Amino acid sequence: MPARVSDDDPRCCLSSLQKFQGEDLNSRSRKKYQQEQLPADRLFYAKQNELGQRSMELQRAEEECRKAINESIKNYNDALYRETQERQNPDQAISQFGPHRIVPDRWKGMNEDQIRRIREEQQHQIEEKKRRNEEEQQHEDELNRRRIAEAKVGMIVEKNLERERRTFEHDLYNDNQRLANEQRNLKAYLDRVIYTNQPTAAYFMQFNTSSR
Repeated sequence: MPARVSDDDPRCCLSSLQKFQGEDLNSRSRKKYQQEQLPADRLFYAKQNELGQRSMELQRAEEECRKAINESIKNYNDALYRETQERQNPDQAISQFGPHRIVPDRWKGMNEDQIRRIREEQQHQIEEKKRRNEEEQQHEDELNRRRIAEAKVGMIVEKNLERERRTFEHDLYNDNQRLANEQRNLKAYLDRVIYTNQPTAAYFMQFNTSSR
């Protein structure tokens, strides 16, 4: 039986004795592919860790921004409440210059610096949210590119293995043809030269007729 073509050769049954423990015809191509993938794998996982750390930082920044906004809103509500209480109390609205002088507005709301800080925090939160979405999209794009690249590499490896298999089968066929031709030539030679004048029984009997 000719040698097996690959590890999946259907001729590799229990009685063929062609496949043994530890043998792997595709190990060289597989190891080469795995070695080429090691730098890409390390870069990929490092990028994953970096993105994970960045995501945690963005979440903390978003939480701090939310707390600052809530605190500003609380301060505004407290001030608005005090203003309402003061306006409802006539004594609080009387000017220090006399009972006929009324303070028209005891509270003018949040000052420009507080409003500016809130707007800056809101804008910062919007930008951080946008940046995080962009990084997540880049990460997803990188995953897709990686899947496509691995699929292409896999196809190339499969094609190379298929080409090697066909080459092996072609060489094996040629070797079998050459061996068959040599066997036919040997048989023809034996029939034509060696077995042409075979001695008969009379030839052997003549050696037993003489006396000693």
